[in-house]
Amino acid sequence: MTQAIEHLSPDTLSAFIDGELPTGEQEAIEQHLAGCHSCALRVLSATQLKAATARAGRRYAPPPEALARLTAQLHRQPQAAARVHSICRLTWVGLAAALLLAVSLIGWRQIHETNSLSAELLDQHLSTLSTGATPQVISTDRHTVKPWFQGRLPFSFNLPDTQALPPDTTLKGADLTYLKGQPAALLLFTIHKHQVSVFVTQRSAGPNLITLPSARSGFTIHSATTHDLQIVAVSDVNPADLDALVTILAQAQSSS
Repeated sequence: MTQAIEHLSPDTLSAFIDGELPTGEQEAIEQHLAGCHSCALRVLSATQLKAATARAGRRYAPPPEALARLTAQLHRQPQAAARVHSICRLTWVGLAAALLLAVSLIGWRQIHETNSLSAELLDQHLSTLSTGATPQVISTDRHTVKPWFQGRLPFSFNLPDTQALPPDTTLKGADLTYLKGQPAALLLFTIHKHQVSVFVTQRSAGPNLITLPSARSGFTIHSATTHDLQIVAVSDVNPADLDALVTILAQAQSSS
């Protein structure tokens, strides 16, 4: 195992999580993960799957007293009846195991999708902080920014008047972007000189933004929904200030 390997194989990834690799290989992988977002996300997802499966297994484990009573009851019955009960028990155990696996996989899929989406949002926000980043439309005027998206998005949204924004909050511009392959408006604000990225997506077709964590890598993530839209904001500004902006943006969608 060397740092030249671009991505971890499934076997190597599993062995790394279980701590089964030699010390040198473990350290090499750790160095690789520090610079490879894709592999780091896979390790995180696989670790959470193992943890979720272990927790689910402990949750549905029968208590020793119940197993003892069942064993005693089977021993008191004729051999033929015991075989029937044994078959039934194995059937129920198999069904329970299948159900447990399905529940674990569903939970893992939801966790994986949520982590992937929050990482995508944060990556896009960080790209706006780049010195070379230039918005597709640069304006503090909502009457300029909103019409720019006409014909570019399959939905429309409202922007509040400048006076309705929280104190020291300014609209700077906007970009057309995509989240999980779905078109979204990326609105750029500043709050007390902190950069804020606000993503607006169509609620029926866009990814579910409401299950996102409230923070990631030191950045705050706040979201809200309206009848037709989802709004999520990412910034390192004070959470209360970010929440105030999201609330006003959500309220603006009810205006004509």
